[in-house]
Amino acid sequence: MAAASRRTKFIVWGIVLALFAGGAWFAYSTLRASFQPLGVIANPFPTETQRPEGSDAPRGPVNFLVFGEAADQHQTLSVFHLADGRRRVDIVNFPRSFAQVTDIQDIPGTVSEVEALTGARMEHVMRWDLEFLTQLETAPGAAAAVLTDPTALDADDVWQSVVQETLSIQDAGQLKTLASTLTPFVDADAQLDTARITDLAKSLRHVPPEHVTTCVLPQALTDQEQAKLKRFFETGGPRRCAEMF
Repeated sequence: MAAASRRTKFIVWGIVLALFAGGAWFAYSTLRASFQPLGVIANPFPTETQRPEGSDAPRGPVNFLVFGEAADQHQTLSVFHLADGRRRVDIVNFPRSFAQVTDIQDIPGTVSEVEALTGARMEHVMRWDLEFLTQLETAPGAAAAVLTDPTALDADDVWQSVVQETLSIQDAGQLKTLASTLTPFVDADAQLDTARITDLAKSLRHVPPEHVTTCVLPQALTDQEQAKLKRFFETGGPRRCAEMF
């Protein structure tokens, strides 16, 4: 039972570390609570006046807007949704040429459009250099695409590769190695320092692997589908984002 518990803990931490690029490990090894382990994206947020309110609850929902970059262009777009209560992580992927996002290269503009679309505040922004896929043993196809045709990359495939890689890891030492490997490929908003990452990681430590799910939005949302999407971010229902459509 104890071994199974440790294994589950490592799996969950592996997923958290892969998503947040290992910042929690750095938090435990430095006395500087505001240490910034990631590159910083300058001014990633729109003006505050028309943004949705976030949750003030200690374990309230948190959303990350995540850009995947290759060939100096943003190629993929996803929302990492840490559900209310922090018992679930949903990765909501946008398809290519998504009708309601006009310019994925404009980070503040995209944040604004995604917040209007979902009715949810994007508390953090991350940008991953998709060349990180070349470091993952489980993503040879995606890695090749990064080098030859980055426009062929699919966001759902990218993050499935990360989850698969971390699920295959057996011990904390390997997780730390993966985290250290991925960290140089990630930039984030300045508020995502080690104190914040550690707080989020601790709050997710009881998430079972089956509660980390991914889904893909339709190419264009109808008014009814957008209402479902807003309800999902507001209430956390349905339990799996793939059940929305």
